[in-house]
Amino acid sequence: PVEDYFNKGKNESEDSKLRFETYQLIWQQMKSETEQLQEELNKNLFDSLIEFLQKSYSGFQKNSKDWSCQIKLREIPTAALILGVNVTDHDLTFRSLTEALQNNVTPYVVSLQAKDCPDIKHFLQKLASQLTGCCVDEESKEGSTQVAQKKTHCSVDSLSSWYMNITQKTDPKMPRKKRTSSSQWQSPPVVLILKDMESFTTKVLQDFIIMSSQHLHEFPLILIFGIATSPVIIHRLLPHAVSSLLCIELFQSLSCKDHLTTVLDKLLLTTQFPFKLSEKVLQILTNIFLYHDFAIQNFIKGLQLSLLEHFYSQPLSVLCCNLPEAKRRINFLSDNQCENIRRLPSFRRYVEKQASEKQVALLTDERFLKEEIQSLLENLHAYHSNYFLVLRCLHQFTSSLPKYPLGRQIRELYCTCLEKNIWDSEEYVSALQLLRNIGIKKALRLKYGRCNKDRLESGHYKNLGISKLDFFSLLWELDVDRKSGTLVSLGILRSNHLNLGNQTFSSPIFKQFKS
Repeated sequence: PVEDYFNKGKNESEDSKLRFETYQLIWQQMKSETEQLQEELNKNLFDSLIEFLQKSYSGFQKNSKDWSCQIKLREIPTAALILGVNVTDHDLTFRSLTEALQNNVTPYVVSLQAKDCPDIKHFLQKLASQLTGCCVDEESKEGSTQVAQKKTHCSVDSLSSWYMNITQKTDPKMPRKKRTSSSQWQSPPVVLILKDMESFTTKVLQDFIIMSSQHLHEFPLILIFGIATSPVIIHRLLPHAVSSLLCIELFQSLSCKDHLTTVLDKLLLTTQFPFKLSEKVLQILTNIFLYHDFAIQNFIKGLQLSLLEHFYSQPLSVLCCNLPEAKRRINFLSDNQCENIRRLPSFRRYVEKQASEKQVALLTDERFLKEEIQSLLENLHAYHSNYFLVLRCLHQFTSSLPKYPLGRQIRELYCTCLEKNIWDSEEYVSALQLLRNIGIKKALRLKYGRCNKDRLESGHYKNLGISKLDFFSLLWELDVDRKSGTLVSLGILRSNHLNLGNQTFSSPIFKQFKS
């Protein structure tokens, strides 16, 4: 379907197939990066959850013989997972969590939603139905079938009988082909995930918790509450007599705004991907995120749509790829594509600033034009490397200033830089005045070690054409240019931006999708 949309009305284009393939390649790289990022962000949360569940399971095993003597063991281990109001992202989180639990804790992981459980009867039926699909081996399925056949009158007693039957048949000493690492325990617990705990009716929750707490010695249950708002909702839904039957531990996922910042850092504030968003499109996507749904997945879909529209509508987007490939493709540009470059407003401004002989060559000599484009593309890629490095430094200097004149998040500073010359803005003047008040060198002593330290140590400062020693000397000797009111070291950003007039003919080649 995407390919049909892309090629619709574009059959006359000589490079539509190549542009579509380039779009697919970049999007797959971006998608892979976001998936890897999601795994990294979830790792700490999932590791803490798994540790809690394993500890709870150890408690079941250790005290399995004296349940009646220890009242505390009637408490159901419960993890309250605070995920935030970005409900559309929760399904992806729960899918990853279920997979992690099945691989590390127990094969018996069940997820329920309030819409499927209007009363306790449907609740227990859904629970039993999903448990029949969580069997460790073929023998276990025989017992599962019995529960499925009796689902019309399912109860916690029948679930307990099923569980005891299943775990007795599953002897850990006997090898099983389908056994996972989580099924090595003789009696692994049952983990029940309530995805939208706030939406369940009070009566359903109360009845199930009370019944389950009376059968923990036969049916070791661990609860995970998915909560979008606040853990206070647990005590609002459950009276003290019921909540006291739960041993609750809180787990907090990364906030939506921090998640967005991390995604922007990986996908846009980097030279890894040649595609860049314009200020207008970036502002629209972030506003939808911040003021509508807080959904990272929707933001990424918006980014994908912008990428698709860019390659669909811009013929010269064929050069939106890594630098070596772009330079190779320049050699094969057709006469028509060369004319498209000459018609670019930014290229025309560039030609006007050249000597008359060079102007004639750029407008008439295809070979000379291609060589010049290759050179300018190299400058553009180098500019982006310098730009993001200095952008991060500026953010480190100003992100903790009072009232955050240039924004608290780097995305706010980035949007401002895309919109206008940052040094001409009132916010920059205010930040500069605050730096004067606290002492610029003092600010550097506090900040330079955090100023993109990992990138500097990895050699990214070489993109500036200076040595590491010179770079740090430049920072330490930072002072105020009183005539222009501009930080000397930020002249890197200013000079590169001004010199972009000699380079930006390539910018429309990477022209951002405009709504």
